[in-house]
This record gives sequence, C-alpha cells and structure tokens, in this order.
Amino acid sequence: MIKRSNIKESFGGEIAFTRFISSDLETSKRLLLALDLNEDDYKITPEEHTQHSKRVDLVVRDRDNDIILVVESQDASGWLDSIHASKITYYMFDKKCDDGVLICEDADEHIKNYVRWLNENTPLRITLVSVVIYKDEKPFCDFIPLIRPTYFEDKKIVTKSNLQDDGDTLLSSKVQDIYNSNPGVFTNVTKNYVNRTNVGGTGINVGIVPYKTGGHFVDVWHAGKANTDEFRNSFSQICSKYSYEAKFQNRRGYINGSKVESVQGAIEAAKIFIEGLESGEIKV
Repeated sequence: MIKRSNIKESFGGEIAFTRFISSDLETSKRLLLALDLNEDDYKITPEEHTQHSKRVDLVVRDRDNDIILVVESQDASGWLDSIHASKITYYMFDKKCDDGVLICEDADEHIKNYVRWLNENTPLRITLVSVVIYKDEKPFCDFIPLIRPTYFEDKKIVTKSNLQDDGDTLLSSKVQDIYNSNPGVFTNVTKNYVNRTNVGGTGINVGIVPYKTGGHFVDVWHAGKANTDEFRNSFSQICSKYSYEAKFQNRRGYINGSKVESVQGAIEAAKIFIEGLESGEIKV
C-alpha cells in the first residue's frame, strides 16, 4: 500500500535524496517538467563543487553542457530554513547562473517572502518547489512549484546581471527580442523562453525556447490535462497541414527541427498553435 512519506523517512538525509533525483530517470523527468523544461534537452547532475569546495546539490545542464539551473535541497528537517534559502545565492554566483531552484517539503511565509524578495530585488530568478514523497517499492517523488520567478518587467530593479557569460546574455537578449517584437502575442518572458499563457481560456500555454546552438523548440504546454488521443490527433493534424513533425510528451505537444530553425519560423509556428487553440482546431 502506498503511503505518504518524507525526506528523512525515505532517504535519511539530503545527499541521498538529491542523488536519487539525479539517478532515477522518472524522478528527474518529473522535476524538469515541474520547471517547464523539456526532459529530452536537459539533464540533472549531482554534487558539483564550488571554488571553496562547497557541494552544490544538483545542477541542470542543457544540450551544450552549460549549467542553466542551480538546485539546492533542504535537509531531512523538511521545511526550508534560512541557511538553505541563503546559500543558494552563493552557489548561483559561483556557477555564474542567474536561475536557481530550492526544493523543500514546505516553508513558512517568512521564508517564502525572503524568496520573493530575492526575485523582486536582485537579478536572480529562484523557483521554490515542494516535494511530495510516497513510499512504495521505491520512493515516488513529485514536485509542485510554490513560487515562480518574477517576470523581468515586474522586478523592482533594472540591471544587467554580471553573473551571465556572453552566451547567456545573447540567449536572454534573443528571448527578450522575440517578446518585444511581437506585442500582444506573448504574455510572459524569462531568460530561457517566451510564451503565451492560458490561450483562449484553455489553461494551456504556447511557448518558444531558443537554443544557444541555433534553432528553436515550440511547444503547446498542457501540464498533463490534455494528455489524450483527442489532443494528440488534433495537434498532429495541424502540424501535418503546415509540414511540421508532431512530437509528444505527457505534458506537451511540440515541434523542433528545420521548420523552426529561424526566429521567424518559430514565431509563425507559435502563432499557428495559438490560433489553433483559440479556434478549437487543437482540441483540449
């Protein structure tokens, strides 16, 4: 019988827990999906070290093997404390990465407000994720975002982070350019992607993720609510009409490849999917 568990009971401590996340494929996928990342293009690796020999729990790397997320987990106590909420900022500085993730079982409002303050008043973008653990033959971990990073336009400071290297800056600039040059098309922009949320009141998002090496990933993100034959068939039909190759994961339909190599090609595809959701041609 499956029953609710916690970090201490299932893993004993933080190190065993984060090693499990990186080594268990399905758990890694669930964490990446909770962070709106395509599991085919990113990988989680454990125990990176800093210049002062401190241990970073996990990092997320992209197809170019660049670190795009730094992950810090709470220890067996479960609830996020000030030590773990603070030291992630040093890890992000050491890894030259503006995006971080804090994993805990829960957090009080004071600590949540500290994470919100970091998001609003610094260049950093931190996602706070709650882990829900169940005991079975092996632990089952699911991840629920409690706090997502502040949108660029909502930050209280206007600054260019000195943590980014030239490649990161160029990628962020590319994403921002897509957002700025298409007013009214997209409603949200981050360092790594731009999207339109809740298209046509469906609760489904359409987004573009540029790659540093060129090309784009365009997806219809439904978070599992449209993981149905009806959605897959209708998404495949609209893709076939425009000579796209439809691909699927449990929480999205997407395209990549030569048809969306150019920025304009990716924008055109996103607009087609937005119109398809609004008209009901893509069925959810």
